[in-house]
Amino acid sequence: MSNRGSVHKAFTVFITLAMAVMLSSCAQRSLGAPANTTAFDALPSNDTPVPTEILEKSYPRALISFAGDTVLSSIQGVSAYNSVYNSEGPEYFLSGVSDIFAHDDLTIVNLECPLTTATDRIDKGDEKDEDGKLIAFWFKAPPEYVNILTSGSVEMCNLANNHILDYGYEGLYETQQTLSNAGIDYFIWDDTIVKEINGIKIGFFGFSFDSNPNNIHAVMDQLRAEGAEVIVAYFHDGNELEYYPNETQRAAAYTAIDYGASAVLESHAHVIQGIEEYNGGFIAWSLGNFCYGGFTTAPDEDSMIVQLEFVRTNDGIVCNPSVIPCSNTSTPGIIDFRPTILSGSEATRVLDKIAGLSK
Repeated sequence: MSNRGSVHKAFTVFITLAMAVMLSSCAQRSLGAPANTTAFDALPSNDTPVPTEILEKSYPRALISFAGDTVLSSIQGVSAYNSVYNSEGPEYFLSGVSDIFAHDDLTIVNLECPLTTATDRIDKGDEKDEDGKLIAFWFKAPPEYVNILTSGSVEMCNLANNHILDYGYEGLYETQQTLSNAGIDYFIWDDTIVKEINGIKIGFFGFSFDSNPNNIHAVMDQLRAEGAEVIVAYFHDGNELEYYPNETQRAAAYTAIDYGASAVLESHAHVIQGIEEYNGGFIAWSLGNFCYGGFTTAPDEDSMIVQLEFVRTNDGIVCNPSVIPCSNTSTPGIIDFRPTILSGSEATRVLDKIAGLSK
């Protein structure tokens, strides 16, 4: 195993309520990985506190926020979400979380709709069943809706999901161009990105419904060749409305971490799932819906923002995850497309729910 410096994947998982309550710390491991994989070693045992020097602000650090499924449109691209945009403007939608995003170094969401003027949608079969119920869904938002992201301090998007091609590759290419013109980075499939934040080079990739180890290994090798010191994966997978990860979710996440990823974030289920420490890496199985225009009635209003703080210490890079409990609406019982940070008993309830789903 090639050792590109002494890089630690040691971390303590925090659940953030007020200023963070410790959940657990990771056990020591020795990663048996391919020759070009960065070594992660010397992890603290469960009873070892986070070293004081890791918490000191003199060390370079990068704070990254991750949020879940973000659809800037209503079903079939029209109706309620678009009406709110017209009446409230782009700043409205992320105003309940923008303070969090404005004070990190990078914010990433799963953008689950193309930003496009394309009109030819892909064939998904019949739109409605014999009773007139919608059974196939297409999302798209006008390109100017990118202003929702920029006004909310979102700087990067995962595009690897099951709706980004709703309007074909024309819709995807226009989305990519729209994001680039707005100064927003993206990653999708083998189109990866390495971002240097305060001197720490972090690689990102996203897959949708793909747990093939060969594909995962290939993009991670690609990121390492591009200089990534640490790697984060964002997978779109799982069973809708299920509160526990399925086998393909687990296969993809475990493959990525076994190959040296520091953390895995997942989405698609429309509900939150638990978190897990696995083999020295952090996994959030489903972040839940975030700013989501696809429902007029939410199957579950609970959501979360996961923050990863990477710190370069004298011994290597340490990853400290935290969870911020959210709701995907600011008006309980009504979908108003405005995610909001929770506090008090509601925050405690969601944190307890995540802890229960993590067992």
